[in-house]
Amino acid sequence: MNDVTLAGSKLLHYHVAAFFRSRTEEYEVMRSYIKEGIDSGEKAVHICDPMLRHDHLQHLEQMGVHITDCTRTGQLEVLGWHDAYLKDGRFDADTMMALVEETIQTSHAEGFPRVRLLGHMEWASEGWPGAERLIEYEAQANYFLNRMKQPAVCIYDLNRFDGTTIMNVLRTHPYTIIDGLLRENPYYVPPEQLLGELASPKPGRS
Repeated sequence: MNDVTLAGSKLLHYHVAAFFRSRTEEYEVMRSYIKEGIDSGEKAVHICDPMLRHDHLQHLEQMGVHITDCTRTGQLEVLGWHDAYLKDGRFDADTMMALVEETIQTSHAEGFPRVRLLGHMEWASEGWPGAERLIEYEAQANYFLNRMKQPAVCIYDLNRFDGTTIMNVLRTHPYTIIDGLLRENPYYVPPEQLLGELASPKPGRS
């Protein structure tokens, strides 16, 4: 398979956190990742705010993605949060990981050589039940993305998250996009170490 290009650089790891302050910046930076995959015959699975699904599709159309054809053939799948992260109105990390694995396996069975995943994460700022497991999920995601060798970009709107959450998100992604540049992340903590920290009793708790 061809290399994956993201933010103008070759992607060297499968799990990336992308931080943006505007949708204009986001789509400019993500263009190569999205369009390259479509042009290579790969599957694209995007998860976004259902209220912005039409806007997302318009941005893809402006990139030159033939939405009607790609949707008809199954090459492009755009899901709302309630079809993925928030099934049954809550976030369940295990259910979400199982869904991603099933999607990848099904896509390979359908003949797609690779799946490029893209997930907008604003739902995690809205207080949905189970959202407190976000960091655990992001850490665990490294295991199955590495095993299945599929790239995933988690998009975080910096206007929607506090500094503590952003720092915790940084600890779960080996690579990041900051200021439009793909960078190796010096704050990354291997999942086995981070999950151990999350499982440890906090000071002052019995």
